[in-house]
Order: sequence, then C-alpha cells, then structure tokens
Amino acid sequence: MNQFNLILQDYANWKMDNVEIIERFRHNDSIIYDRLEPVYAVLNHVYDHALEEELSEDLKTIFQVGLNYLHNQFEVIKVYYEKLFDSDCDLFEAYAPLVGYLLFISDFRADLEEYEDLIDFDPLDEVETMLENMIAERDDRFEYAANKLNQTTKKIVDQLDFDYVGVIDIYVEIAENLGIDLSTDEPFIVGEDI
Repeated sequence: MNQFNLILQDYANWKMDNVEIIERFRHNDSIIYDRLEPVYAVLNHVYDHALEEELSEDLKTIFQVGLNYLHNQFEVIKVYYEKLFDSDCDLFEAYAPLVGYLLFISDFRADLEEYEDLIDFDPLDEVETMLENMIAERDDRFEYAANKLNQTTKKIVDQLDFDYVGVIDIYVEIAENLGIDLSTDEPFIVGEDI
C-alpha cells in the first residue's frame, strides 16, 4: 500500500470516528460546520475521485493539508463540545461564535508562524485568553469579542507586507475550482465582521 493510500485510509477512519458529530453540527446549521465545510467538502470530493482514478500531485497535497487541518481543528472543537458543553449541541451552538473565534486565532497564528520574530502576538494572546474565559463563564458578549479580535488581527495584518488569506478562504476557492457547491460561500476577511 503506498503512502497516499494510507492517508486516504486515515481520512476514512477519521470520518467514521467523527461523522456523528459533524452531521449533528450540519443538521443544526452550526456556524462551526459552516466554518469547516469547505475543507470537509473538498476532502470528500477528492476522496471519492481517489477511489476511481489516480490523483494529481496537487490534489494529493490539497487532500493531505486539508486532512491535517481538519483533524487539528476538530480535536479542539471536540474538547469544547464534549468536555465543556457535555456534548449538548444546543448549548455548544449558543457559544459557537466564541469557539469559532478561537479556531480562527489558531489558524491565524499557525499561518503567520514564520513571521513570529516580526510580529508582537501578545495582544492576540490576550484576546485568546479573554475568549477562553468568556466560554468558561458563559459570557455571550459576542459583538464585543468580535470587535476585540478584529481590532487585534487588523493591527497584526497591518504590520505585514501582504494580504492575509486564511486556510478556509483557500479551501472555499479550491471548492469553487472543483465545482463543489457549498452551503456558504462567504469567505472570512480579516478586518471585516467575523
């Protein structure tokens, strides 16, 4: 069995382990599902094609990167969903905007890791701690949290010499190029409302 076939098997196993939660999120129109849908849809599409034909190296890379991303994000989501919200989908969904902001921070920080020496991440750390506390305390001041996060990320992005494009936005574009219909086509743009 070649290396890529093992990656395909990893995805099949991951999906079996998590499909119940994913489908529950999808059925409840969860903003967390909306956030992950572009990556999940692309992975499903590429997986189905891989069963029928040899994939290009580009599609293999897209699949592998997407699987790593989805796996890492879902591990964080499950900690909040299962531990903090006791697998109560309605309660989780009530605070999903805050969880989504934390997921964004994780993406943002990972995407800008190579600029670590050039950027002061302390304000982002403070916002992350604030969001974690808000979730723990069941604080629902979502607009306040979104404004703090937007202000902080805008200051960081303004220090960069390029436009920041996140992983989710990239997979929205990939889905579009592959002809995959998504339930949401709205990309996240730093500095816009989250």
